[in-house]
Amino acid sequence: MKLNLKLYFKTIWISFFQSEGTPGRITPKRFFILLLIFLLYPVWHLSIRFAYQLDKIFYPHLEDQNVDQPVFIVGNFRSGTTLLHRLLAKDERFTGMKTWEIFLAPSIIQRNFLRWIMKINKLIGSPVQKLIHAFENSLKEYTYIHPISLNEIEEDGNLFLQTWSTYNLFAIFPFPELIHNYIYYDKDVPDSQKQMDMAHYQEVLKRHLFVNRGKRYISKSPTYSPKVRTLHQKFPDAKFINIVRSPLRVIPSSVNMFSKHWQLFCEPGEEYPHVAPDVIREQAKYWYLYPHQYLKKLPSDQYVMVRYQDLVANPEAVIKHIYKRFGIDITPEYRKILRAEAEKAKKYKSRHHYSMQKMGLNSKRLKKEFAAAIQEYKLETETTR
Repeated sequence: MKLNLKLYFKTIWISFFQSEGTPGRITPKRFFILLLIFLLYPVWHLSIRFAYQLDKIFYPHLEDQNVDQPVFIVGNFRSGTTLLHRLLAKDERFTGMKTWEIFLAPSIIQRNFLRWIMKINKLIGSPVQKLIHAFENSLKEYTYIHPISLNEIEEDGNLFLQTWSTYNLFAIFPFPELIHNYIYYDKDVPDSQKQMDMAHYQEVLKRHLFVNRGKRYISKSPTYSPKVRTLHQKFPDAKFINIVRSPLRVIPSSVNMFSKHWQLFCEPGEEYPHVAPDVIREQAKYWYLYPHQYLKKLPSDQYVMVRYQDLVANPEAVIKHIYKRFGIDITPEYRKILRAEAEKAKKYKSRHHYSMQKMGLNSKRLKKEFAAAIQEYKLETETTR
């Protein structure tokens, strides 16, 4: 587990000395948040690094753990990756990392320690549980992406925050020059960094599967879309699901998401900073087509493309199609869950409404700009869905 020191120090430099005129400009609130991040991050990083070393000592058989046929869900931000991820995770044969495992206990030793703490907590009236409940309630104000819970399966792309090597940094540091290479990961990130990233990722997955033996790992992260080749090279038997959604929904929703991130961590001075639509459109154009171009060359039992519009219309049919392609049988228990989810999908109505005009977006321009993706996947082009 090696820290990307070059990017880390570049982030510090830009944040404090080159942020004027950006959404991450220095204000009293921003200065305090930066101090908090850069003082606490080294402690967090080193504690995880130390825990990983303890794992090797106390669990020597960890090295023998395999990561067999992991499933990776990729796609643009706001394309339905979380919906599909959490739906598949309801099959008890799959396992994925929960929020607390990603941020608090990615190592085996940390997980066992926290479980021991929770046992003691239960004996004394569960004060920790009450604190967690209060904390999660306070987060509801900020769940503008999807419902967040410490015990809910989450995007494991956040594991790369541990090494400061991820596009997800853009949510906290709105400086395009920091993450531009990560838009084109397979092509532009140096091979040495890719090797370090994948070595770290494999070690974390080994630990998770060591604890959850007999299960298959399932991951989702939009930031994996530009790194499908690297992931495939590291995990040759991996299976990939690429979920696509209309750019007329994806682009404004993604702009809104990052703008909300920046309002939380910064004081941008405007509701939708212009840097958001500019970067999101560049990123989305590449992430729409590149994963499919690479993955469609794999054997048919390793790749399937899913349209969001089909998933929400008939989740049961889409999951059956995925399982058939991947050679997985659907258990009677999971079949019942799928039917219940199908009924729930019929009643779902999105609560997200955006003004494309305020964002500096235009539906006609988006249709023209993303014509190749719309045609390739036969996507809807209505903005009202």
